[in-house]
Amino acid sequence: MEGVFGALWQGMSAVLAWPVPGWILAGVIIGCVFGAIPGLTASLGIILVLPFIWGLDPASACAILLSIVAAVHCSNTFPAFFFNVPGSPSAAATILDGYPMAKKGEASKGLVAAFTVSAIGGIIGAMVLCAMFPVLRPFVLAFASPERFMLVMLGIVMIGVLSGQQPIKGLLAGAFGLLLSTIGWDPQTGFPRYAFGQDYLLEGLSIVPLCLGLFALPEIMSLAVRGQIADEKTSGGGMGTGFISGMRAVLDHRFTVLRSSIIGVIGGAIPGIGGTASAFYAYGAAVRAAKDREGFGKGDIRGVIAPESANNSSQGGELIPTLAFGVPGGVTTAVLLAAFMVLGIRPGPPMLGEYLWLSFSIVFILVISNVLAAIICIGVTKWVAQVAWIRGSVLIPFVLLFVLFGGFASNPSAETAVVMLSFGALGYLMMRCEWPRVPLLIGFVLGGLAENFLFLSVASYGAAFLLRPLTLILLLLLLAVIVFGFVRRTAKT
Repeated sequence: MEGVFGALWQGMSAVLAWPVPGWILAGVIIGCVFGAIPGLTASLGIILVLPFIWGLDPASACAILLSIVAAVHCSNTFPAFFFNVPGSPSAAATILDGYPMAKKGEASKGLVAAFTVSAIGGIIGAMVLCAMFPVLRPFVLAFASPERFMLVMLGIVMIGVLSGQQPIKGLLAGAFGLLLSTIGWDPQTGFPRYAFGQDYLLEGLSIVPLCLGLFALPEIMSLAVRGQIADEKTSGGGMGTGFISGMRAVLDHRFTVLRSSIIGVIGGAIPGIGGTASAFYAYGAAVRAAKDREGFGKGDIRGVIAPESANNSSQGGELIPTLAFGVPGGVTTAVLLAAFMVLGIRPGPPMLGEYLWLSFSIVFILVISNVLAAIICIGVTKWVAQVAWIRGSVLIPFVLLFVLFGGFASNPSAETAVVMLSFGALGYLMMRCEWPRVPLLIGFVLGGLAENFLFLSVASYGAAFLLRPLTLILLLLLLAVIVFGFVRRTAKT
C-alpha cells in the first residue's frame, strides 16, 4: 500500500511540475478546435501532433495526447447542436436532441448542461480508472468475441429502434450501415468486396466524408431554405438565463448523469465498444427510464445529458484495458496505444508496477483536462450560441468550408468529393422521407467490429457461441428491445 501511495504522489508531482501544465493547456486548446470542426477527430489530432512531441518525457507526452482526447469529447458538442453533424463520432447521439434544442433557441441551456456533465463524466471515468484496475480485470476478460459481437449488435438495434417513430425504418437504416461497412478488402479472405474496380474503395469507405455528407450537407440545404438555425421568437433568453437553466438541469437530472457515466465507463472498458456505442447505450437507458418519453428527439435536455456524460466517462473506461492489458478500448485508444509505443511507453502489466506513477499521472491529466475543456467551452458558449441566429447566407459558406476541409483532410482526392456528395443526396432524401440517419452511421461505425467478432465467434465456438450464458442474456435483451420498439409504435397508433 505504501508503494501505491508513493506512486500516487509521484504521479501528481509529475503532472504539477512545469512544463506538463503547459502541455495540458496546449492539448486542450488543440482538442477544442478539432472537436468544433466536423471531421477532425481526436485520432487525427493525436496523429498530427505526434511528430512534434517526439523526445518528450512520458508525462509531457501523455499530457498533450490525453488532453486532446478529453477536449475533443467536450467541444464536439458545438457542431452537433448547430449543424446537426457530430464533431466526432462520439457526439453522434447528442445530435438527436441537441440540434432540436438549438432550433428552439435553447442552445445556451443545452451547451452549458452538456459541458458540465462532460466534465463530471470525465472525472468519474478518471476516478474509476484510478481505483478499478484490479477489480475490472476479470470482468473485461469475461467478454470474449461472442459477447462483444452481441454487444455491438445490441447497440445498433437499440438506436435503430429508438430513432424516430418507425422502428422498422431505423432497423433497415442500421442494416444498410452494416452493409456499407463491408466495402473493401475482406479481412478474412483478402478478396475485394463491392469495390467495383475502384482503388479508392479497396480500403473501405472513410467515416469522415460519409458522416459529413450524410449529416452536414443535407442540413446546409435545409438551412438555406429556413434562413437561420433558430427562430428569433423562441430565443430562450440570454447567456445568463441559459447558464442558470443549464446548471439547474444538471442538478435536476443528477441520477441520469451518474447512470450514464457508469454506462460510459463500462462500455469503454470493454474492448471494441468505446465512447460512441456507450453514448447510444446511455441515451437508450435515459429513454427507458423516463416516464415521459415524448420529448426525446425533439429537444429534451435529458437526451443531451445522457450521451455527453457517457462519452466523456468512457475515456477512463477505454484506458483500463489499454493500460492494463495493452488492448485498446476503442478507435481513439488504438491510435493512442500506437503513439505510446512510438514514445517508448509500453502498456501492459508494467503500467501497474514500475510505471504505476505514470498511470496515476494519466488519471490527474484526465481530470484537469476535462475540467479545463469544460470551462473554456462554457466561456465561449455566449458567443458561439449566437450562431443560431446568424443568417444562412452568411453562415453557409463558412460551414461549407469546414465541411470540405474536414472531408479532404482524411483523403484529399476527387473520389472523396464524390462520396460526400453521394451521401449528401442520400442524407437529404432520408431527411425528407423521415428516415433516421443515425442508425446508418452507427451501423457503419460498428460494422467492422461486428464482422470481426462474428468471424472469431464462429471459428472458435461454431453456432454454439449463441448458447454461452452471457451471450444468451444479451441476445434476449436485444430481442426485448425490438419487441419494445414495435409495442411502443403500436401503442401510439
